[in-house]
Amino acid sequence: MSKSHHEAKLATEARESLGSRSARALRAAGRIPASLQFEGRDGALCHFSIEEAAFAAARRQEASLFDLDIAGDVKSAVIREIQYDSMGSVVNHVDFKGVVRGQRSDVRISITVMGTPQGTLNQAMDSVEVNCLPKDIPDGVEVNVGVLEPGTQLHAADLALPEGVTLSEAEAARNDTVLTVVEAKAAAAVPAEGEGEGEGDAEGSEES
Repeated sequence: MSKSHHEAKLATEARESLGSRSARALRAAGRIPASLQFEGRDGALCHFSIEEAAFAAARRQEASLFDLDIAGDVKSAVIREIQYDSMGSVVNHVDFKGVVRGQRSDVRISITVMGTPQGTLNQAMDSVEVNCLPKDIPDGVEVNVGVLEPGTQLHAADLALPEGVTLSEAEAARNDTVLTVVEAKAAAAVPAEGEGEGEGDAEGSEES
C-alpha cells in the first residue's frame, strides 16, 4: 500500500555568496540553504535559499514533488537529500533533484511499517528507489507486518507499489531485503507457585 501524492510550490531567493558563514546567516534569518541539479544537464548546480516555515509546512503535508520558483522560472524537483544538524532536528541544507513533468525518473521514497509483527521485526531498509513520472511519485510505501508470518523475509520486489511505479533498475537488480520477521524466543519457564518450597521447609524443620 502506498501513500497519496502531494505537491508544493516554494519561492526561492538567490544566494549572494556561499560558505558556512553565509549559510549560518540564512538559517538565523529563518531560511534554509538549498541547491538544485538536473541529471544529464552538464551537472549545472543552482544555489538558492527557501523559507524554513514554508518548507516545514510542505513536509507536514507530505509533499514529494516541488515547484521551485527561481527568479520567475519554475522548475519541478524532488528531494534528493536533507542535511540536518548534529542533533538531527534542524535542517541545514536541502539538495533538490530536478525532474521533467511527463518524463520518468528515479526517486527515493520512504518505507513505513504498520501493524504489530507476530515475532521479532528486523528492518534493514527505511527507503527504496523507484522509477515513475513526477505526477505519480508516492509519498512512501507502507508494509503491514501484522499479516506476515514468522520466518518471512520481505524483499524490495515484494513491495506493493502503485500503478505506474516500479523499482528503479538498480534497486530491482539488487532486490535487497527490506525486513524479516523472526519467531520470538519462547519465554523462560517460570516455576509454578509453591514449587521448590518443600526443600526449604524441610531444611527449616530439621534445624528447629
